Amino acid sequence: MKKRRKIWIGIGAFIVAGGAGSPSLPEAAAKDQHAGPADTRGYTGMSTATRQRIMGQAMTVGQGGEGGEGGEGGEAGIDAEAAATDPVAYGVALQVIAAHFHAGLVAYEGNEQEAGAQMFAHGLSEVYVEMEGVFKARGVTDLGRKLEAAVNAAVEKKPGAEVRRRADAVFAALAAAERKGPASKAPVEAVRAQVAAEMIDRAAAQYAVVQKDNELEAYLDGLGFAMAARDQAKTALPYLRKLDPKKATAVANALHLTEQAYPGIRRPETPKVSLSDLQSAASAAKLAVSSLP
Repeated sequence: MKKRRKIWIGIGAFIVAGGAGSPSLPEAAAKDQHAGPADTRGYTGMSTATRQRIMGQAMTVGQGGEGGEGGEGGEAGIDAEAAATDPVAYGVALQVIAAHFHAGLVAYEGNEQEAGAQMFAHGLSEVYVEMEGVFKARGVTDLGRKLEAAVNAAVEKKPGAEVRRRADAVFAALAAAERKGPASKAPVEAVRAQVAAEMIDRAAAQYAVVQKDNELEAYLDGLGFAMAARDQAKTALPYLRKLDPKKATAVANALHLTEQAYPGIRRPETPKVSLSDLQSAASAAKLAVSSLP
């Protein structure tokens, strides 16, 4: 319930602020629990019925107390200040958004529509909002609207094909945003290797939460991180195999354990991987790619 409260209050703050491109997002986030339906003026990305439904949900959970815990497990925040100049931190921010959309799409297509909408909303209202200034400075102009369109479709429970199309548009926008990221002296494959290791590490940290939290959302967070790591590894692993097979093996082993820990929409009744093994492998992967050329 804490997780759900945090996500819906976050998206409520985003709507109050007026959507992507609003200069008042930080102020709105501080005031979101006191906003009423009239505060949704000026937002054009969602239908009136949709934004009122989301605001109603945000108001309801907001009355229950604070917006939930932050920074637990793999859900630790992103560093927008570092992302402005560091290609790895920038890539991690993009992939944390991607992770929530990967997991959200899997959930939505697995008949968990509310959980899918929540995952989409989390990527928009928490990660994108933190990074919006960085994205604007780097000429990333359409990501926010693509995120909004996907959230809109999921919240309104549109057909799965439409939600997938909207999510694919988000992934394409994230790929375009990557190309506008901070310059790196290292090859793009090296940056992706480090980002993959960071996402594996987040998946491992989230696995500790999953051991004591039976809520679907906790598991979906870890699944998203695992899926994002796998995507980054598609280009990173061939590069690592040529550069240093031992480094490639460390990342591949950690990725394999991560995928066993998060095999799909439904968590295994009996864990296939021990927490200590996964965390150890994740640490080894991060160490292996920490000094890439």
